[in-house]
Amino acid sequence: MFTRILTKLGFTKEETSWILYDVGNSAQVLTTCTVIFPLLIAKITPGDSSVYVGWANAVYGIILAFLSPILGTMADYKGQKMRMFKWFLFIGIFGGFALALPFIDYKMAILFFVIAMIGYNGSIVFYDAFIVDVCDDDRVDKVSAAGYAWGYIGSVLPFLIFIIPFALVTLMGDAEGNVVLGDFTLTYRLACGLTMGMAVLWWLFYSRPMLKNVRQKKYHEPVEHVVRESFGRLWHTFKNIRQNKNIFLFCLSYFFYIDCVNTVIKMAVSLATEMGVSDIMSLIVVIAINIIAFPGAIYYGRLVERFGSKTMIYAGIIGYLGVVVAGVMIPVNMNFIWVVALLVGLFQGGIQSVSRSYFAKLIPNKEDSNEYFGFFSVFSKFSSILGPVAVSVIIMITDETRYGILGLIPMMLIGAFFLMLVKDPEKQ
Repeated sequence: MFTRILTKLGFTKEETSWILYDVGNSAQVLTTCTVIFPLLIAKITPGDSSVYVGWANAVYGIILAFLSPILGTMADYKGQKMRMFKWFLFIGIFGGFALALPFIDYKMAILFFVIAMIGYNGSIVFYDAFIVDVCDDDRVDKVSAAGYAWGYIGSVLPFLIFIIPFALVTLMGDAEGNVVLGDFTLTYRLACGLTMGMAVLWWLFYSRPMLKNVRQKKYHEPVEHVVRESFGRLWHTFKNIRQNKNIFLFCLSYFFYIDCVNTVIKMAVSLATEMGVSDIMSLIVVIAINIIAFPGAIYYGRLVERFGSKTMIYAGIIGYLGVVVAGVMIPVNMNFIWVVALLVGLFQGGIQSVSRSYFAKLIPNKEDSNEYFGFFSVFSKFSSILGPVAVSVIIMITDETRYGILGLIPMMLIGAFFLMLVKDPEKQ
């Protein structure tokens, strides 16, 4: 279905296959990372579950932050990018299925969540870098925006089916969340496992076009000592980034402003639950966000053509400042959850897709795309550490969940400041 639609919209076979990977992995992110895992941990974990979720996100973020530039440099050699993409994809698939097992305790659940997220986010490093292989600079904004936009639709449609077991135990379950269906008892844990397991299968299914049709076109010729040469080129790229102030300043800006975006994605349900939002309301809000985000991401891409990437990144920063302020007000008035949903839906996909395509335009040599995207991932992953840690620490100090997200405001403002210093290549 998605393949036919994307082809009719004018996307090439390679572009369509690249976009479909976002359709597949977005269902895993929405179902497991955003919704079910935080709710499951809240059910089985002693204490404030949002703290555990925050530290789990920080741990895998640290691991990926150190691995990304090294692996990214190695992947720029001929034939390496797809090989490494496959490795991380299957690590994520393994972790996702293990997390769905209904008999593991909360410690094992956190461990398998970390493994699944290392696999998912590791594959995204190489997936993002493949954008220079599937399209040219004149189409990169359109293709990048389409990836996020169709990712939202490709996540919310199957989610409405995957969520049925969880909805049954939530709406019809007894005090312990169990539903008796004849001789069979659907437990809360089993329902969570079924929901997450189906999301992993969807992810695996829509990974196939990427594996089959996308090939590395821009690369360095293979060398005898790949690891040694990779470290040498890694140091060379780092010096180039330091010397290329434009790329370095944008990476600094991205590090701070994307922190707010990543933290909201990963901790929104957990924080909302702690602030009194019911499980059912959380699910409805998540679905609403993804429905709004589909046209939001597409229209965001069109606005980039009119106003430029940098202007639209500023718009996203302002939008997320609104998300934080509205989020703080949720315990005062639960209707603010809909303000959060609207703002996240309008700005989330847009600021992510524009950041990815804008960075691709800044890369001087496309053959080194994976090296640069490896460093780009470092800034992204370290921001994924700082935000959850800041939120968790503030919650622990104040004993108030709502105040935790205020720690994201300074990061957004710092990101906007560094973005001001970036010379816009679109205007030169």
